[in-house]
Amino acid sequence: MSGISEQSSADWIEDCLLREYSLEQILSQKPSGEVSLWQHRTLHRKIILRRCMAEAEVYARMLGIKHPNLPQVYETAQADGKLLVLEEYIDGRLLSEEMEQLNGKKGQVRQIALSLCDAVACLHDAGIIHRDIKPENVMVETGSRRIRLIDLTAARCKKAADPESCDTVCLGTAPYAAPEQFGVTRTDERTDIYALGILLNILMTGKHPSQVICPGRLGRIVRRCIRVNADERYHSVRMLKNALWNL
Repeated sequence: MSGISEQSSADWIEDCLLREYSLEQILSQKPSGEVSLWQHRTLHRKIILRRCMAEAEVYARMLGIKHPNLPQVYETAQADGKLLVLEEYIDGRLLSEEMEQLNGKKGQVRQIALSLCDAVACLHDAGIIHRDIKPENVMVETGSRRIRLIDLTAARCKKAADPESCDTVCLGTAPYAAPEQFGVTRTDERTDIYALGILLNILMTGKHPSQVICPGRLGRIVRRCIRVNADERYHSVRMLKNALWNL
């Protein structure tokens, strides 16, 4: 798509929002971008608008994906060096707001982890590495309690001919980031498995694995997820899900 057509698409998104929607709230505002909530004036339907510095191909691939544990992406366009993304509004709370209630509750933590494995498996099937799995990027839907993995602004697309090199930009959140995200080597599916292991441990114990690792078989799963050498981790998120399923 040419720059002109991209700009036209971005203008269309902006015009449509201003004409048919009302700005409800700025949910997040950072130097890297902004997330805002809009509501349709007559239908009262809510929608999320992201203006972000992100890999355009990631959200382009998301356009064709409908998955119960991921938000649906409706439209994308590039304008003024940023990506505009219209995506599904999820009514719920961040997992980070519920963490204290989950400490030690193995059954609930396991169900959350299984749902996240499904979401990540869908992304990996599409060639997308999330690279920023953390409680602030997980929503718990109101009512259904369904788990939704959100925010792909740090994600990258894995190419068929990915070079054996390191990532050129260090993205992710330090406590959950795998060693390769700090320029050691190239991120891949096992990077997300590392973050899932960290998250699983923190949900169970309230602490990072560097402080305390949860006991028993769950602890063995966490240890394998967070190996420094990516070759020693689970080779796929479906392998991790199978291990969790058989707890």
